[in-house]
Amino acid sequence: MQPAALQPLGFWTVRAGEAIRARTRGRLAELGVTQPEWWVLHQLSMHSSGMEENEIIAIVGPNESDESIVDAIAAGVGKGWIDRAGSRVRLTDDGADRFHAAAEVQRQLNDERRQGISDREYATTIEVLQRTITNVGGDAWHW
Repeated sequence: MQPAALQPLGFWTVRAGEAIRARTRGRLAELGVTQPEWWVLHQLSMHSSGMEENEIIAIVGPNESDESIVDAIAAGVGKGWIDRAGSRVRLTDDGADRFHAAAEVQRQLNDERRQGISDREYATTIEVLQRTITNVGGDAWHW
């Protein structure tokens, strides 16, 4: 294998993204939660009075697609996790319970991903990826 400094960043970022996504989605599926549903539950957990649907879409739509977030909100309403009043949505008690269960899974997954990686190494990795995106004319933002 080539030294790390000679290897293609795009290859490793794609593989890391695929592995993380598959692991995350698999674990959330054990709870009956999709990743887009998790993103919606997470946002609503931070806004006890609820949010406008278009606010949620603007924040987490870039993670996958606006349509996937619209579908996740509709699924959350159908599962009884989200109440809708016009264009405003908020967590139900069942939704808050589901969020807390999924948040625990996310904490476990984060611990798993960061095994043997210091906080400084992790932060450096994120900063390098952010600079790389900027260097190639991309734009990325994370809530």
